[in-house]
Amino acid sequence: MDVHLAETVTGYQTLVATLESWGIELCAGVTGGGTIRFLEYLPPRRPDDEAAAAGEPDGMKFLTLGEYAAGFVPLGSYLATGRIAAGIATTGAATKLLGCGLSDAKLHDIPAVYIVAASPAETEGLSPLQDTSPLGSNMLAQLRAELPDGVFVLDHAATLRQRLRQAEDRLRRCQPVVLVLDHGALQAEMAPHRAAPEAAPALDPAEADAFAEAFCRRSQGRRVVILAGEELARLPDAPRLTTRLCEALGAPIVWSINGANGVERANPLGHGYIGFGGNDAAARLWRGIGPEDVLLVLGACPDEYTVNLAPYAAGDTFVLTGLPEGYGQVEGGFGHRAAGGYRQLVAPLDPALRSLLARIERQPPETRRADPAPDDLNTRRPGPPRPGHADMAALFRALDTRWRPGTIGFDDVCLAYKDRQFVLQRPNPQARFFSLYRGSAMGNVLGLAIGARLAAPESDVVGFTGDGCFRLFAGCLAEARDLGILLFLLDNASYGIIEQGVQTIIPDAPAARRHNRLDGMDYAAMAEACGWRSAALRPDLANLDDILAAHRAGRLSTLVTVPVDSAHILGINPRASNL
Repeated sequence: MDVHLAETVTGYQTLVATLESWGIELCAGVTGGGTIRFLEYLPPRRPDDEAAAAGEPDGMKFLTLGEYAAGFVPLGSYLATGRIAAGIATTGAATKLLGCGLSDAKLHDIPAVYIVAASPAETEGLSPLQDTSPLGSNMLAQLRAELPDGVFVLDHAATLRQRLRQAEDRLRRCQPVVLVLDHGALQAEMAPHRAAPEAAPALDPAEADAFAEAFCRRSQGRRVVILAGEELARLPDAPRLTTRLCEALGAPIVWSINGANGVERANPLGHGYIGFGGNDAAARLWRGIGPEDVLLVLGACPDEYTVNLAPYAAGDTFVLTGLPEGYGQVEGGFGHRAAGGYRQLVAPLDPALRSLLARIERQPPETRRADPAPDDLNTRRPGPPRPGHADMAALFRALDTRWRPGTIGFDDVCLAYKDRQFVLQRPNPQARFFSLYRGSAMGNVLGLAIGARLAAPESDVVGFTGDGCFRLFAGCLAEARDLGILLFLLDNASYGIIEQGVQTIIPDAPAARRHNRLDGMDYAAMAEACGWRSAALRPDLANLDDILAAHRAGRLSTLVTVPVDSAHILGINPRASNL
């Protein structure tokens, strides 16, 4: 929206122009109430929009999508391409639906814009519809409880640009923001203005050199272990760089669920996923870290599913992170998680990692070099599922050989987000997979897939979801029918993660008190009614190639139902012992 040629513009036009200057091309959600006047400035975004499908920017557009799914669209967009997107909810309770995606944006350090509307201040005490005042939902207080410095109320024309600059600064620090619309202020006329883009933060060479020198000095004569965190997934060259780093130090490497995207499958020192659904070799290596070791954490990843609430046990821990206010930090860092000495560098991650690697390769410290990892990273051998069910280990392996280059995948909060990494052990060079496990909001996969597909239309987008997760987004399938999304639904008439976990948490409870069973539904019929193609995977996987071929031959999205044995335990859930 070119507003700088007009003599005056409204606050709404200034807001739209600012969002577009941030690179935002997509806003998803539902109109109504206090958002109608803002959305009148956005053209609709349809799946058959040829300009958008070709990846050509044409200003910000609006996709009508239920608020729950819409809340995850910005996350899918960013994980797929690094491009920021927006979600919007009308005045009132719909904000809570959008807020599930907001929570995961905070917990995974993803910049995203959430737009909501407040009740007019003059209606306070008059029982307005969708009352957001302290007498109603007290919406601002709720949002600020989660994002204390990330909620920006656009209620004065004179401060509009200042607050938008503050919001942009938080986005640059990989934090989500909430913009609260106030019609009285945004309808006001003002002079057009387009702020010049600020320069990206730069690496301080002196700080980088000091960090590298301290690391090399403390690593002399000691074993170095590397933990790859999910920030690495944002660096295209990270897999190659981490292999070089491992080779230079003779250091074994383990990775978090999303950190796998920063590691090469062929890295000879790769010991696998740690934590939730992790591999046995990685678990042994991680448990064996002690005071004589040095731990190098690339993209800090201190969450429960990765380290299971345990401290970094090394004698010295070095953390390299690009997040000045990352989730899990206390007083600006992760020193509270380290059992021994601690040092960190907060800097743009790509140049910082390259600087560290250059120092190490130029003058490698004499470390205790580790042996290569075993070919098979697991020693536990799960048996087969019960008859009539698909062998999920065989399915994951089969799909692993069939992903096309550039595939983007998401695991919903179902058995797949625990079992896929256990089975495959190492990341796929053709496909990047992500899981929003820190918030673990069931049913996130459709919004993620839509965001990824619209941001990266040239990529195959695939998701794994459960029959419990499906219930949270089924009503939004129609809006995604022409996007070509491939969705595998694990059908086991159960909350599978719960069913497996309660065996550890309450092993003596009768089945009726475990509350994990679900009534079955005809998922294929529901998908077809929404315009999707459907297919039922045979337990022997004999029709898998036919399903993939049919899906790839057309534009329709496809739902594949998979008969899953919920009692078939593949990946381990360490968190169950914490409950």
